[in-house]
Amino acid sequence: MAIKTVLRMGDPRLLEKAAPVAAFDTPELHALVQDMRDTMAAFSGAGLAAPQIGIGLQVVIFGVASNA
Repeated sequence: MAIKTVLRMGDPRLLEKAAPVAAFDTPELHALVQDMRDTMAAFSGAGLAAPQIGIGLQVVIFGVASNA
């Protein structure tokens, strides 16, 4: 489990254009998605984009088990 720091509004990294994913089904991409899931769960989030954890890739996840 790798919970990452979530960048806050005003961080200049959030203004940078994220790059498209060049290679799919790689160990690195799978690890990134798992880190994003762990981070989103730790913060009780409903969605997370890779740039929010400082990774400049066009990757976003959503997951809502319940809305309580």
